[in-house]
Amino acid sequence: MGFVFLLSCFFLAVGVTPSGATGNPDLLKTIQGAKGDIINGIACSPDGKLVSSAGDGGTVKVWEVNTGKLLYTLGKELQSTDAVAFSPDGKFLAAAVNAGGRRGNAVQVWDLASGQLVQDMREHTQLITDLAFSPDGNRIASVGNDNTLRIWNVRYGTLETTQKETKNNLLALAYSPDGKQIVATENWEGKIEMWDAVNVRLIRSIQGHADWVLCVAYSPDGKEFVTGSRDGSVYVWDGETGTRLRVLRDPELDPVNSVAYTPDGRFVVAATQSRQILSWQKSGGKLFNFYEGHDLSVTSLAFSVSGKNLVSAGLDGTIRVWSTPGQGGPDSLYAQGVKFEAGIDPMEQDLVQAAKLYQQAAENGQVDAMFRLGGMYSQGKGVVRNSDEARKWWALAAEKGHAAARMQLQSGQKIALAVSPPQAKVEEVHSQPEPKTLPPEDKKSKPSVKETPKPELVAKIVPPPPAPKPVAKDKNSLYEEGLRFFKGDGVPKDYGQAHKLFVEAAEMGQAKAQYRLGFMYSLGKGVKKSDHEAVSWWQKAAKQNDADAQYYLGYMYEIGGGVKQDMGEAKKWYQKAAANGNVNAAQSLKMLP
Repeated sequence: MGFVFLLSCFFLAVGVTPSGATGNPDLLKTIQGAKGDIINGIACSPDGKLVSSAGDGGTVKVWEVNTGKLLYTLGKELQSTDAVAFSPDGKFLAAAVNAGGRRGNAVQVWDLASGQLVQDMREHTQLITDLAFSPDGNRIASVGNDNTLRIWNVRYGTLETTQKETKNNLLALAYSPDGKQIVATENWEGKIEMWDAVNVRLIRSIQGHADWVLCVAYSPDGKEFVTGSRDGSVYVWDGETGTRLRVLRDPELDPVNSVAYTPDGRFVVAATQSRQILSWQKSGGKLFNFYEGHDLSVTSLAFSVSGKNLVSAGLDGTIRVWSTPGQGGPDSLYAQGVKFEAGIDPMEQDLVQAAKLYQQAAENGQVDAMFRLGGMYSQGKGVVRNSDEARKWWALAAEKGHAAARMQLQSGQKIALAVSPPQAKVEEVHSQPEPKTLPPEDKKSKPSVKETPKPELVAKIVPPPPAPKPVAKDKNSLYEEGLRFFKGDGVPKDYGQAHKLFVEAAEMGQAKAQYRLGFMYSLGKGVKKSDHEAVSWWQKAAKQNDADAQYYLGYMYEIGGGVKQDMGEAKKWYQKAAANGNVNAAQSLKMLP
């Protein structure tokens, strides 16, 4: 029994850590940019061989994807760059730059063959937040904090039109694949503008999100577009009517900085402040997978036209190349299966999906997937229980040298995926009959044959050992335990239990627990939603110099959530957060009027 118990523990340990997917199987390459250079935007060349980055360092850089080699550094005496775009034929690169001075906000265009600046177009009066080439490559559309949409002639470097239909800053834009429409997004009121790109007139303005709409992308067929907001929501819209079609992500205190469709149109991906890249299946809108690897917020996503790779950039100054959703190898399938089986945040547990992914990975030779699949067949989790199938997959894994599978087969016993809680033991005790004292005369008589009484079976209840006395936990231990329940890390996700532990830690002065409580009240996770309560906890944490709490406190003052709107207070807390290293606060300061 001891052997079986140890084997069970080993089985569980293997299940938690995907050894066949050590590190991150979907991360193919990391290109290190300049240290401390925040990357605001990236773009892929049409052939997928080049990637360009725009950053706060003031230069536009062009990298070779396969080697990670820096090929070009473009731009002179620039203070910052905020967006980049390759022309459809790959010959030109455009960037939204700040060159300093009164007319320093410009759209600049370089000839990539020579590296020469060919156009320097300066009419925007404030920060240019985004730009895009028209599908035919003849024009560039740009938007900015001066509330305008401008369209430029690339060949002549002239401004063709300026449109202003809002008092809000315009943050992002996208051309439809046929070039007939432009979608632009606003900040304060969360609106979305749909433009006739040929006649350059506003078709409709729709209420998109409850907060700033930070990003937009069209589907490859042009029938829909997706937007992401600072409130964390991701919505899909009808490309003709502007009707909302699907909610991919409800509001979450986790801004979405960039969105994109895979070139085949099967998936939507989004980059978040929490350093995750999320992907949903277009059909049905179910969360398909997530990638993690950036050290700070992910700011921008891009695909090459071929769709071979997904490229991301972040505030950590790195560019990362990933396998495109749905195109990962066996290790990727296995790692994805582990996420579904365990219900790793933000994915919900789905044992059927986990079994399917393990099956695909196992059929492609992934040994850990074989072992996990055997376990699921053994227990009937996600599949119909089948001991023959379980032994088959364990045997295949054992043939490939999987130690736990070999031990499983040798033990000849089924190992549970989870260990049951201890129960009272029932021991079988054989009682012997007490010998009778015979009188002396009986001893002299002729012995007779007597039937020996059978021992009685007596059930003796052995209670479990008394539970150890609870050990007083310090505030940091309480916080860490609460975080495990909040994320479902090794335990079932339980917001109620997380809240209880966070409160204990917060009342002892644990700043991160106070920050997390603000997070829970702001979103209504495990508690009744209350902006006022959220602000109260964030104020406590902010006073202890917690940069995240300071950032969100600034955010609440900016939008008037739980407190009276006060841009002065918003800037004050953003400045404190930025001084404490919160790069998101630094970005927010750039966007404030």
